[in-house]
Order: sequence, then C-alpha cells, then structure tokens
Amino acid sequence: MTGARQKRVAVIDEHEIFRLGLAAALEAEPQLSVVHVGATGPCPVEADVAVVCIRAAESQRFHCPLVVCAAEPFDRSRIASQSRIAAVLSRATLTGEQLVATVRAVAAGLQVGSNGAPHITGGAQLPRLDARRRHILRLLAAGADTATISNELSYSVRTIKSLIQDIERELAATNRAQAVAEGIRQGII
Repeated sequence: MTGARQKRVAVIDEHEIFRLGLAAALEAEPQLSVVHVGATGPCPVEADVAVVCIRAAESQRFHCPLVVCAAEPFDRSRIASQSRIAAVLSRATLTGEQLVATVRAVAAGLQVGSNGAPHITGGAQLPRLDARRRHILRLLAAGADTATISNELSYSVRTIKSLIQDIERELAATNRAQAVAEGIRQGII
C-alpha cells in the first residue's frame, strides 16, 4: 500500500514499561506514526486512534476511536459515556503483531472485540491460515481493497477474491470486516 497517509496514534497508559512497549511496537510499523506517549491524557495532538488503559478511558474524553488494553475483562458500562471504544485487548496476552493489526483495523474504521472483553481462547482449535492468507488479512485490516491487494501481491483480482473468500470461510466470517476482527481476536494477525 504505497502512498497511504500514516495513521496518527496516541498511547496513554499509567504503567511506564507497558506504555513504552506499546509505543515501540507501534513505531516499528511504517504506516503508523506515534504522535503522543504519556501516562495521562488528554492527548495534546490530534490522533486517528488512541491506545489507552482502562483508567484513561474512564477519566478522559477522546475524539478518536479507542483501543483499550485491559488487564482483566471489564464491563463497558463502566465507561458508558465513552462510545468510541473500537477494540479491547488483553494486556496479559497482547503481542506486538496483534496490537499493530488492531490499530490498523481501527484506523480503517473497523470495530474489533465488540463483546467488550479481551478475547480468551479456551481450548478451541484455532483456524490455520497460510502466510499468504495472513498477509492478505493484514492488508484488509489496513483498509486495502481488492485491487490494491492484487497490485501489491501481483495476483489477479479473481485470485484475491477467492483467497478472501477462503479466509472468511476459515474464520466463519460473513464479510471482510468480520474476518479481520476475528483474525485479530484470535491472534492470527
């Protein structure tokens, strides 16, 4: 995806080591630009997405979608005034790849983890996608359309559509957005 504007990300978390780790993982992604890192808000600059802890989500008002990093499952009604929560990730199991994929998906306008709790896999067999399908899923999470993916990977549009259908079927999704959300929830991307 060449020529796409970098998405601006703010990181607000009271735990310094976790906050710095989040920022480092996000800064490693060329399509993301970390514009603010702080223990508390508000964010002094405009951001496309804010990655925040529960305390910041409860005490601040944000004008961009939020990715909340939670240590434990929580009830969104605790943050009733905050309707901008687009994803909830588990602090205990979060990987850099999962964080980046989630932020990219949220920046593209997708809702992830709509049940309001970190996704915890309980012994169920996770779908296995090969490297090519995972790459396509990452591109979808970044907001790429079929033609863009076709150009980037040098496959025909028909092949890309077929691969996307395979991904949707494997993840039991009914559309691309749901496939991306499920891929992120399951830690595939």
